[in-house]
Amino acid sequence: MARKTATQEDQVNGLSPVEAEIMRLIWIENKTTVRDVHEELLKGGYIPYTTIMASMHNLSKKGLLKQNKKRRAYSYTPLLSNLEVAKQIIDSMVDRILDGKPDPIIRHLLKIKGEDDLAQLLKLRDKLYAEK
Repeated sequence: MARKTATQEDQVNGLSPVEAEIMRLIWIENKTTVRDVHEELLKGGYIPYTTIMASMHNLSKKGLLKQNKKRRAYSYTPLLSNLEVAKQIIDSMVDRILDGKPDPIIRHLLKIKGEDDLAQLLKLRDKLYAEK
């Protein structure tokens, strides 16, 4: 199977636990510095400042953060919403792990256990599309 060339959407394949926590904080604040993120993460236990700095730099390379270099302390703002990032991660997982077949993810998210649950879901879908 040939690999696709990387686009911005393909670059988000997942986030490390540290990256996910950094993004969570930045989505709340909308604009922040490495120092602000580091101070917040220290409340949960020690984590090196340089780890946060490198992670935020990597997140900007992945296209998730905008790095503003106008001041001595760089500031960062999110380029994508948390929903956009979640969609990209799920799409990547479906494409790379599940051969493009989203059924297992849908079943998991909707807690579909059997054919009866699936039949009810399909009826609901048909009803929703009929209302448009």
